[in-house]
Amino acid sequence: MLIILFVVTIINSGCPKPCIEANYSFSVNSQLIPDKDSIHIGDTIYLESSFSQQLTEQSSGQIIDYNNSTGIGSALAVSKLPIGDTIAQDAVFDFDYVSISGRIYNDRSIPRPDGVQQLTYGETNGNYVLKVGLIAKKKGNYILGIGNGLSNGRKKSRNCEKASFNITLSNTDQHFYLIEKWYPNVTIGGYGKMRVCYFKVY
Repeated sequence: MLIILFVVTIINSGCPKPCIEANYSFSVNSQLIPDKDSIHIGDTIYLESSFSQQLTEQSSGQIIDYNNSTGIGSALAVSKLPIGDTIAQDAVFDFDYVSISGRIYNDRSIPRPDGVQQLTYGETNGNYVLKVGLIAKKKGNYILGIGNGLSNGRKKSRNCEKASFNITLSNTDQHFYLIEKWYPNVTIGGYGKMRVCYFKVY
């Protein structure tokens, strides 16, 4: 349980901070490709997410045309799980990163920059798109955790129109059996089941 709480804390500490209150709330999906339980050094894992600007607002059920965002940001926690230790280690620099659509980058001003990468969606053809790659550099047992997203508003809008994005993993084998194998006494909570993935680098 300590591992899950630790990773959730890292994700939350790595989220962009200027947006404190959200006017809209949306739910969107992301996925990891390939979703293998083990990869080799030099292999790449891709985090992908794409959704239309026409979004269903969670509270009202209304369709909102949320175009021209000032920027939709999220965070990706990257941690190593040492066997025999219940505290995950920051592991951002165990991987190299490539931005294909949108951007992945490291912000040294956040509380745990060695454990969290920042994500920014790109906007193209009526969609918000993110595709970034993580290239494994070191062996170990790892956990990736996707954070929720935030937008501070829309360009050229007279209203604030801030938005929160509930981002979950879908179409991805999250390999929960690995954490049960590595840490038999750990219980995976609802937050972790929607947002984390375990894998091993050989």
